[in-house]
Amino acid sequence: MSSRFWFLVYNLFVLPLLFGIIKLFAFSKANIRESFEKREGLWDRLADAVSERDWQKPLLWLHVASAGEFLQAQPVIARCVAEGAECVLTYSSINAYRWLERPQQTKIPGLLATEFLPPDTIWNARRLLGLLLPSRLVWVSYDLWPNLVWEAYSQKIPQSLISGIVHADSRRTGNFIGRSFYHSLYICLEHILTVSESDRRRVLSAIPEHPKVEVMGDTRCDSVLERRDRLSLQELPPAAKDGFVFVAGSTWPPDEACIFPGLKEALTEFPELFLILAPHEPTEEHLKNAENYFDGIPIARWSKVSEAAKDVRILLIDSVGILAGLYRCAKMAYVGGAFTTGVHNILEPVAMGATVAFGPKHDNSSEALQMLEQKLVSSVNHSAEFRNLLFELLADQERCLELGRQSRAFVESQAGAADRCVPLLMADLS
Repeated sequence: MSSRFWFLVYNLFVLPLLFGIIKLFAFSKANIRESFEKREGLWDRLADAVSERDWQKPLLWLHVASAGEFLQAQPVIARCVAEGAECVLTYSSINAYRWLERPQQTKIPGLLATEFLPPDTIWNARRLLGLLLPSRLVWVSYDLWPNLVWEAYSQKIPQSLISGIVHADSRRTGNFIGRSFYHSLYICLEHILTVSESDRRRVLSAIPEHPKVEVMGDTRCDSVLERRDRLSLQELPPAAKDGFVFVAGSTWPPDEACIFPGLKEALTEFPELFLILAPHEPTEEHLKNAENYFDGIPIARWSKVSEAAKDVRILLIDSVGILAGLYRCAKMAYVGGAFTTGVHNILEPVAMGATVAFGPKHDNSSEALQMLEQKLVSSVNHSAEFRNLLFELLADQERCLELGRQSRAFVESQAGAADRCVPLLMADLS
């Protein structure tokens, strides 16, 4: 099927349907409502940012879906700026906005603007391209917006996809319709740089004639490793210093229903075990639920740890922005999210050398899938599975440490993806 056919289908049928669904969900979903609110005034903000542009330098426009993909873009932006470019970053998700607006988030030199992408109408695509006049449009990971892809191609603006992933059961390549539709998008891209060989094969199943589909690795590994090397160890209570530190990070109530029973039992069986519990949303209700569950076991909140540090067995994190530093202290970690929408970032604890476990919904994470294939990490479906895994590794702590070392080596082996991508992105730009 031709690109013209998919252009008509997308604009006449798919896009109106998507707009209708999103507006319907906006009544009940606070995140969707907030993303609409934060988009107000985006055209003026972009215009103001571009007014500061140095027209002697090429402008790379990078687009990410959310905060995780921003971590993939970050090392690429830094290297492109070092090569003499300026950059603009757009994103789709309210989570990316929140990540970028954190008080501790430092401004990246050479990054003129970070902004929501407006709805994917053909008129918005033309207005954006006319406003930004990018030297190259860089899509990060997977979040391709069809009208913007087609319009940039028609205007002969070079486009690249970096850190590309296509999951095994993805609709993009899993059936004829998906392959045909994505063929109409992939054909517009000058480079398609994938995370792994399996991602490359899946892209080629949709567009076997594309001459520049190459494995480049995951640029997020560069971001995570660079961040790791800047972090310092957090000061923990005495009981943690020589113990077996277990970090439960970014957890939601369904994660805690799975892991809390095994952890509570293990605290009795293994006196060296020290727990750090870092819920994804450290609300007072969430913190109280954890304190009530572990009632009778010495527990302290991070904000008050100095007042009751001596006999603490559990540290409850009641602030945000410190989880990466806590992972550095861990011998084992459980990463939340995989009992709800999808596992959160496992690369941070893996890069720190922790042995990692998570729940069943992990198809959103290419590194989780790759590491499961190599038996470096574990997925658990219910509390009994988690309890068995935890007790096995506590009983054989040398095996746990070795898994952690192998996991860290897996991330380190992918270092340099950003360095490999940037020369291609910067080539022939003016």
